[in-house]
Amino acid sequence: MLTVTLGVATALVYGFADFFGAIASRRHRPILVAGLAGWVGLAGLLALTFAGVFHANYSSASIFYGLLGGVFSAFGLACLYQALAIGPISILSPLAAVSGAVIPAIYGSLVLGENFAPTAWLAIALVLVAIVLVAYHPDGSSAARPTLAGLAFGVGAGIGIGGVLIVLHLAPATDGVAAITLMRATNAVILGLVVLALILAKRASFRDFADIRVSMWLTISATGVFDAGANLLFVIASGLGSLTVVSVLTSLYPLGTILLARIVLKERLALNQGIGIALALAASVLLAL
Repeated sequence: MLTVTLGVATALVYGFADFFGAIASRRHRPILVAGLAGWVGLAGLLALTFAGVFHANYSSASIFYGLLGGVFSAFGLACLYQALAIGPISILSPLAAVSGAVIPAIYGSLVLGENFAPTAWLAIALVLVAIVLVAYHPDGSSAARPTLAGLAFGVGAGIGIGGVLIVLHLAPATDGVAAITLMRATNAVILGLVVLALILAKRASFRDFADIRVSMWLTISATGVFDAGANLLFVIASGLGSLTVVSVLTSLYPLGTILLARIVLKERLALNQGIGIALALAASVLLAL
């Protein structure tokens, strides 16, 4: 029960991070927002570690998994942004989410030997369907067919997301936040280099930083804090239970984005999204049982 609860909480917090990231990305370059949010999350983890709230033991395993996770994270973000830029978002966003759930599930089943009762497999299937329903955004018009490149980037985003979840699960739990901190540091450095390359190529400028208002800094900071918090929740949840269950539940992160959009922006839920939320709740009950 606790594992399922933490898995759903992880999805919600990841969704909250995406909500604030989406708000900031409407005003500023998404890659800039992602990079700054990454540095904020890293600074928060380091501050809490130095304050004694968290502990970090940088063993060889944590260093390896932390660096590998950072590469997966940067790769997944780059693919996700490219996929959403190509579109259609209503198809490629669920594709990335489902791919990010299926990959750890396959790894958990084939490599870690995780087996479940038939009701649990039914619940996992229901969650995968719920992910598609929750992430799909109907706009009243027929969706354009995705291109081969769009599909490739969507799957690539899922590989990056799934890789991060597997790596965080494999990192030694006794080492505390070492792997998470290194993952976020590696991700922040890679994205920072991308931003620097854009500046050198004159596709961006240092004025982009000066144009960020205080309210936007707070929004970007919220993105980084929630994202780092979701990383911590996932590590705790997957340490208590199955990688397959927790990763599938975590991929319900569009649910958190939708809920905040409903509360803050007063956006209405589409019928398919309501059905998806109901399926997710039903699947969570089955997994808890």
